[in-house]
Amino acid sequence: MSSDRVLQDGIAEFYDQSSGLWEDIWGDHMHHGFYDPASNFSASDHRAAQIRMIEESLRFAGITDEPEKQPKTIVDVGCGIGGSSRYLARKFGAECHGITLSPVQAERANVLAKDEGLADKVSFQVADALKQPFPDGQFDLVWSMESGEHMPEKAKFVNELARVTAPGGAIILVTWCHRDLGPSEESLQPWEKKLLDRICNAYYLPEWCSTSDYVKLLQSLSFQDIKAADWSEHVAPFWPAVIRSAFTWKGFMSLLRSGLKTIKGALVMPLMIQGYQKGVIKFAIITCRKPE
Repeated sequence: MSSDRVLQDGIAEFYDQSSGLWEDIWGDHMHHGFYDPASNFSASDHRAAQIRMIEESLRFAGITDEPEKQPKTIVDVGCGIGGSSRYLARKFGAECHGITLSPVQAERANVLAKDEGLADKVSFQVADALKQPFPDGQFDLVWSMESGEHMPEKAKFVNELARVTAPGGAIILVTWCHRDLGPSEESLQPWEKKLLDRICNAYYLPEWCSTSDYVKLLQSLSFQDIKAADWSEHVAPFWPAVIRSAFTWKGFMSLLRSGLKTIKGALVMPLMIQGYQKGVIKFAIITCRKPE
């Protein structure tokens, strides 16, 4: 079996096991929240912060509520249980297609879409983000919310995002990156690599890349309006909140029931905090537009 196949199977199994736990405690958005660093946060604010992440990502990309700027067709690459897709479908009246490696996620996402009266607008399927089952230029908005870190071939991933984007359409890529290298650096320091390797082993991640690596890939494809930002300070409260929720009685019992892969992931959560605090991990947003 190829290394990519092993990785894909591991990702699918990880999310097959952990998605129910996440939904039970955190709801249907399986991504970081966006916070104002100057504010205090209550437990009830964390789900609202996940919605803010969606809205701030759209704002950063210049996608507004103006009818002529609203996307009509959207693909959610690495859709989880479909939280972003359903939110965007309601917001824009758009048709959304979500893809995930996890059969459990795809099935649950379709059930939730039906329950929320969105089955005519939103659909989900198991598919590989590096070989998407869509024709060229199908989507006005290509949305990837915290799935890029799972992709083993970043150039192939970006090329596939570009392929399915319609002329004039936008890509919004929100992902975990490592820090940009300095002018005299050829690689991360050994202790940084060791930290990231431990996270990779728990979360089924391939080798990391930097924000500037993504920007260069998009530049090579002649995309326009390429913008990137480091939102690490805006997500800083997220992992401590996830850890606190895991060690409530409800969280702890759910964790025990969810399987060894999920438990292994929970034990590595403090390393994510360490990575952010030491500046090794960056929470990046990269947006761009395909030429007309």
